[in-house]
Amino acid sequence: MKPPARVTQLFGLLPLYFPRALGGLDDRLRAHRLVRGIGRCDISVIRRPSRLQANLLVFELRQDSWNVVVKHPRTGWGATAVAQEREALQQLGADVRLEPWRSVLPRAVGSGPTGTLVQSRLPGLPAERLIRNDPHHADRAAAPALRLLAELRGAVGRRRPATEHAVPWCDSQLATLRAGIPRCGTGRGAAALEAVRDRLHAALADAVLTEGWTHGDYHPGNVLLDGEPLRVTGVFDWGNARIDGPCEVDACTFVLALRSMLTNRSHGDLVADTLRAGRLPDADAALLALAGVDPDRDIGDPPALVLLTWLWHVAGNLRKSPRFGRNHWWVTHAVVPVLKESCRWAGTPW
Repeated sequence: MKPPARVTQLFGLLPLYFPRALGGLDDRLRAHRLVRGIGRCDISVIRRPSRLQANLLVFELRQDSWNVVVKHPRTGWGATAVAQEREALQQLGADVRLEPWRSVLPRAVGSGPTGTLVQSRLPGLPAERLIRNDPHHADRAAAPALRLLAELRGAVGRRRPATEHAVPWCDSQLATLRAGIPRCGTGRGAAALEAVRDRLHAALADAVLTEGWTHGDYHPGNVLLDGEPLRVTGVFDWGNARIDGPCEVDACTFVLALRSMLTNRSHGDLVADTLRAGRLPDADAALLALAGVDPDRDIGDPPALVLLTWLWHVAGNLRKSPRFGRNHWWVTHAVVPVLKESCRWAGTPW
């Protein structure tokens, strides 16, 4: 059931920033301000993942028989992210090839003059929550999420020589890093990015990958599961989606995020380990197989697929918020390990 029309006319003009200790109070006040005038309703604010990702206020709104998720931009960068997600949802909704999976895709059901996006609430629990509650059954939660990717790639993807897409898949992402991370613009950082570019171009020259809908941030926190056996009931947060991306990156993103959760190690360290070893861990390769991804078949330099996935992950975070590039902890753990490894194989000092 669609929400009342007045839900699509949300508004609010509270200050953009409150002290960190008052952030939760700020979010609740703003959410109530946005929906005033629509009558009695239940509001559940989704806690900010971190200060780096505070560009959006996200909350769930329930009234009678309808339930929606509201995304309200707190900054100009947030407004850009919301606009990109709205466009992606419109494209997804218009793609007739996705009709069999319509129930797991969110729909844009309204917007407001402040750039607010109102979208349908999908059922289920995040795979991340299920895995953290029972890490021993991580594969049980991962399997349906990865098999869904195989289905979608078969329906909307086209196997293409990857060298044709080296610029949009590689160079444009590297440009985001150069612009968004100060240490990547000059000196050792710039040299390391050039080594990343050289390795990816060489790998893509011999690769055959799938061009199609790429979520861009397909991790366990963005996949909803329910039922017994578990099945995917929703995939959300399509702000980084592209209709012509390398589909294999989504499966690799999920596997890296899962490994990071289970080992409590950063993406940067895990990617650097894979590049140093020259091969994917057997457990990761087995998970990728559930999504129909075989790096040994798809790309002549299998670790390069992990490197490409890392590049999309880092660039995607920088597009969401420029704060990532200025955050010492994030750069040190998510970026520097891969840059150091890039310098090592290129034979240049770090």
